[in-house]
Amino acid sequence: MLALPGPPPRAPNRSLLLMSHNPTPRVSVVIPCYNREDTVQEAVNSVLAQSFRDLEVVAVDDGSTDGTWDMLQQIDDPRLRCARNPNKGVCTARNHGVSLSNGAPWIAFQDSDDIWLPQKLEQQMARLARADFVASYCGMQVKADADPETPVQDRFPDPAISPLDGDILPSLARRSFLSTQMLVIRRDVFDAVGGFDTALQALVDWELMLRVAGQGAVDFVDQDLVVQRMSDNSITRNAAKRLAAQAYILDKHHALIAQYPGVLAHHHHRLAGAYRMAGEFATAATHARSALGQAPANLKYLLNTLYLQGRARLG
Repeated sequence: MLALPGPPPRAPNRSLLLMSHNPTPRVSVVIPCYNREDTVQEAVNSVLAQSFRDLEVVAVDDGSTDGTWDMLQQIDDPRLRCARNPNKGVCTARNHGVSLSNGAPWIAFQDSDDIWLPQKLEQQMARLARADFVASYCGMQVKADADPETPVQDRFPDPAISPLDGDILPSLARRSFLSTQMLVIRRDVFDAVGGFDTALQALVDWELMLRVAGQGAVDFVDQDLVVQRMSDNSITRNAAKRLAAQAYILDKHHALIAQYPGVLAHHHHRLAGAYRMAGEFATAATHARSALGQAPANLKYLLNTLYLQGRARLG
């Protein structure tokens, strides 16, 4: 396992009345929490154990019904503040955490079941200090747990994606390849684009970065500095929410994505296939028609549209 500090003795109640030891830290780290009593301490401690010390942590318990709040209260570090929120979803919790933070010029995000390696912020902040970037992200491993011996199930981003830094909008238009735990974002940019879209329940990182990357260059630290745990209730695994979110994002960012030839058609074609596999033929036909509308000369899209329209009529 990672050499992270274990839970200290129980501390007094840590409400938001307790201010950070540094009223103006360099980085505010926001951690939304919901029913993560088994992992939240390790997740928070991995942030507090960063070699980059000039930070605060704002943990927002989003209406947990287990012992998550009690676990947060046991962490004794003046840089940690905790708040309770009615259960309104992860985007609302993150936005609320940012609003409660102490005005740091940079904002980062952690999930309540994942791990930051100790050098994450140091590596990112050192590079951000040398150039004018609106955001930074690092590599991430996807594993069952943080044990170094546990096999890596996946890695982000895929090294075949290009570009991965600078103007990454062409890459982001094609696919989602980063996650909130990997990010550090300039506060003024986060505020300017309006924060997380609370209408979404999945792919929130992709949608946010489509807006953030439109504001300037993004840096990429090519090291795996985050470990994402894949659990049975992970939102990343909820296929229905991801499909609905992708359709919403394609509609919201239609003009942006349509700037890149063939990309919007490809997205709709893939959505048509996914909804077809789910047995939702009417929705599949709608996306097939959208793909064909973007690329009317594409024979594959034409045949797919004809098939799905016929299948939808059969019910």
